[in-house]
Amino acid sequence: MINRRHLRIKVMQILYSQYAANSKYKELLKILEERSLKFYLFFITYLLLFRDLKTEFSVKEKIVSKKNFNNNSKLIRHLVLKNQFLSFLSKSKTLEKIKIKYNIRIWDENHHLIERLFKKILESKFFNEFSNKENSIEEQRVFVITIFKKYIINDDSIYQFFEDTELGWVDDFPLINSLFLNYLKSFTFTKADKIPIKVYGDKEDKEYANKLFKIVLENEDELNTLIEKFTPDWENERIANLDLITIKMCICEFMYFPSIPVRVSMNEYVEISKDYSSPESGKFINGVVNNILKDLTNKNLVEKNERGSQ
Repeated sequence: MINRRHLRIKVMQILYSQYAANSKYKELLKILEERSLKFYLFFITYLLLFRDLKTEFSVKEKIVSKKNFNNNSKLIRHLVLKNQFLSFLSKSKTLEKIKIKYNIRIWDENHHLIERLFKKILESKFFNEFSNKENSIEEQRVFVITIFKKYIINDDSIYQFFEDTELGWVDDFPLINSLFLNYLKSFTFTKADKIPIKVYGDKEDKEYANKLFKIVLENEDELNTLIEKFTPDWENERIANLDLITIKMCICEFMYFPSIPVRVSMNEYVEISKDYSSPESGKFINGVVNNILKDLTNKNLVEKNERGSQ
């Protein structure tokens, strides 16, 4: 589930937070494993939130139906109970197995948040506006995405709850929100849809992250010397630590990852620096790694296989 972009960010964050502590390679790997698992469980927590929200709507629909609030009852059936994404989550044995495996009881123990979310949605103008729309696949998708964007990721109390519940989740909030939103947008409403069951997309991704950690740590002195050569107007102490780490990771991908195209590495780290460092970091890093790449290429230190040459 966690892709290369997420892994680059995780490696960068851990290197940044652990440099001062002089942590060893094995310690950093353990931290990566723990944080990657937490990231995955954060994603699953969102799925469970939507599943439990549908259950709440289902229970409340029976109550409002008995009280003859026919309009609300019809709205709930039309917009929620017939929504194929929410139905998929409700029926998913895989999701339930993951919940049991990792003992995820966050919404069981904080059901008041589900009830509060239900009330906000039911009483919203948006909920009533959707009643006039066709219950097409795309409208069902828009309905779920709107709930996520409007009532979950922009809800201060839910943000505060995540901050109080799990250390490190707030750091992942923008990244996990983007990932989950893409998941909703790409959901096909067919039998091909699946719940991610693995932390890593594949074994190669995990090996990539482990190798990147190892190479950056083992080549610390050489990397510092190389960067100093191409930043003559800067002492390394004056370069922001996050920028320094980003440049080192990019250099290591140039030299030690033959299957990754240099342009991919450059673009990825420039974009990451824009999101996680200063506004000018992207330009600075792009200039430095471009010059370093030319030097390494001239010395035949950048070797790419067929896949990495694309």
